[in-house]
Amino acid sequence: MRFTNQFDSSKEINFFKILKWKLLNTKNRENESSNLKIKHDIAILNSKDDFICWLGHATCLVQLNGKRFLLDPVFGDIPFYKREIEFPYGFRDLGKIDYLLISHTHYDHFDAPSIKKILKQKPCIITPLGMKNYITKIDKNAKVIELDWYEKYVINIKLSVHLTPAKHWGRRGLFDTNRALWGGFVINSNQKTIFFAGDSAYDSHFKDIGRKYNIDYAILPIGAYKPEFVMKTNHLNPKEAFEAFLDLGAKKMIPMHYGTFKLTSEPINEPKAWIEKIRKENIVKICIYDIGEVQKI
Repeated sequence: MRFTNQFDSSKEINFFKILKWKLLNTKNRENESSNLKIKHDIAILNSKDDFICWLGHATCLVQLNGKRFLLDPVFGDIPFYKREIEFPYGFRDLGKIDYLLISHTHYDHFDAPSIKKILKQKPCIITPLGMKNYITKIDKNAKVIELDWYEKYVINIKLSVHLTPAKHWGRRGLFDTNRALWGGFVINSNQKTIFFAGDSAYDSHFKDIGRKYNIDYAILPIGAYKPEFVMKTNHLNPKEAFEAFLDLGAKKMIPMHYGTFKLTSEPINEPKAWIEKIRKENIVKICIYDIGEVQKI
């Protein structure tokens, strides 16, 4: 089975576009270094307070109503790409992970070595449809809850996890394109609602999500957007991420998916500089975290 829908970006990816990108992408980026700062907030990380912690790229740790959620964990390098800034904590510092949320199958979001470490804690894993087959190759005994778009998993009367649409796609090998669905997550409590976009290009789904949920914190990707003829239908640039934030009607925006890997052609520090400019020009609450920073919510 393959998943296809109006938000399937794989339709826009082809060999000739990729070849054109690789032929044009001749800039030497070896001397580029990430200007992200690392922060260690161990005291808050060990507290019982609700918090959000950005751990680099798309990896986030969320504590809500006494439950700890780890999203799209990548602790080290990924195939073909070296991590440009170190992971800010030791694995044990992250504490007991109750729920592992994985948005799609791409290597910079679904990292098998990182997931293998976490599965030793036996968390409940929540994924889009079709991802259980990938997870059980790592651990056949893993507990996996698969969701379709706008389906929810109820943890208790005060807490639930919902899968939301994204304009993206998934693949790990040559022949498994869209064998699993892709998406974002809403973590909904009786007091706070957090939206995590995963990977997505800009489209109408952000307004749809905003109509369905009263979002307090929107964690949105802002990097990996050049060249546009390849990335426009896959990822958000900072301007598009801000537009998505407005569409969602969220109260605060937390940028992610930048400064950690040199995945695409834009300078590694450009997304952060761009979103900082947007924050200065607009009276909105854009919260730019240092890597490892923990903010109570």
